[in-house]
Amino acid sequence: MITPTAALAEEGPDPAPEAICSGGWRNNVYGYKAAHMGKGPIYKDGPGGWIEVSKTSSETAKTTVSGSAGVSVSFAVAEAKAEISRESTTEVSWGTEHKFRRAIKSGMYGNTQHGSWGHNANWEKYYELPNCAKSQRTTGTVKIANNYIGFRYWETTY
Repeated sequence: MITPTAALAEEGPDPAPEAICSGGWRNNVYGYKAAHMGKGPIYKDGPGGWIEVSKTSSETAKTTVSGSAGVSVSFAVAEAKAEISRESTTEVSWGTEHKFRRAIKSGMYGNTQHGSWGHNANWEKYYELPNCAKSQRTTGTVKIANNYIGFRYWETTY
């Protein structure tokens, strides 16, 4: 007599379900990394002392997508809003009044540039097969602007 347990052991484990993915074209934005999207001139002062910038020109930083076929700017911004920052936007503008002052280490040069504190990321567009494999994959990069703006500062030896 074969018990129900023995019968299952003879048949083996349940096979994996087929067609678990729906298939079709998919877009994805991933690998977000915070980045400053500088616009306008880079101000430099030194060596040593202070760097002070009290006025910048009006600028606009825009979300950009590289590559000829892939995800749209609006899709990239929507994904970024959902995954990393509600402040992600297709473009951000700023006016002229923003003051920045910083001490520069002795012997060094201070550099600063105004811009948007956004993100760099990667995008992919692919066809998803019913077995979940990716086919016809295209990739590129995206720079996502953010409503947070300000100065980026760094020091150099020249």
